[in-house]
Amino acid sequence: MKFLHKNNRFRLCFFMFLLLSAFYSRATNNNYRSIADSANKAYTEGQYYYAIELYDSILKDGYASAALYYNMGNAYFKTNQLPYAILYYEKAKKLSPADNNINYNLKLANTLITDKIDEIPLLFYQRWWQGLYNSFSADTWAKIAIACMFLVFVCLAIYLISNILIIKKTSFFIFALFLIVTIFSLIFAKKQNNLTFNDKAGIVFSPRITAKSSPDENSIDLFVIHEGTKVFINDKLGEWYEIKLANGSVGWIKKSTIKPI
Repeated sequence: MKFLHKNNRFRLCFFMFLLLSAFYSRATNNNYRSIADSANKAYTEGQYYYAIELYDSILKDGYASAALYYNMGNAYFKTNQLPYAILYYEKAKKLSPADNNINYNLKLANTLITDKIDEIPLLFYQRWWQGLYNSFSADTWAKIAIACMFLVFVCLAIYLISNILIIKKTSFFIFALFLIVTIFSLIFAKKQNNLTFNDKAGIVFSPRITAKSSPDENSIDLFVIHEGTKVFINDKLGEWYEIKLANGSVGWIKKSTIKPI
């Protein structure tokens, strides 16, 4: 009787592992898609609380996307839970900053909360720069960088191989152009990645909060904010967050009063 060689047995086991992993991944994706379809159906039928429950079950399994967060935001908006609606619109915006529907609904939800905080105006070049890197998500910028890098090597190869002057000049010009686009795409991808994973911000979930001058209940009252307001987290100390508002105001509030985006 012939037995499989040790290396062949290892390859067979490895192949079976990959095959089972592929089947499991496909089954999991199909399951998520089925739950999402049920949630979307519940939403269209006006069963908003049930839709929220289904969307939340997907999130608890570790799956997330801009569309899922956006749908969650819509369902919470329909049930008049504005802080949750704004929270999930903000989460969706992190993953898809240029999505018009997300930005419109977020803006609409913010008009319905108590606080109307004016942002510190940006200089024209800051607005231009921000609008540029917000044009795409981090993944899209990374894909653009990879594609341009490939074209950089193609143009470089043509430049080195060709003996025709016009082709060398053209390929060098295109090489330089794609190299610049690659560099900026990588910069924008890193910027968007930082905004997605490292940007410390949260939404207020307490009806009314008085920000303090220091992390102490007996410290001076600075300003009052209400539920649904977005704050930026500068620092933390014990059960306190030092937060900053869009208008530049800074104060300390309890951690329990906000949910991170």
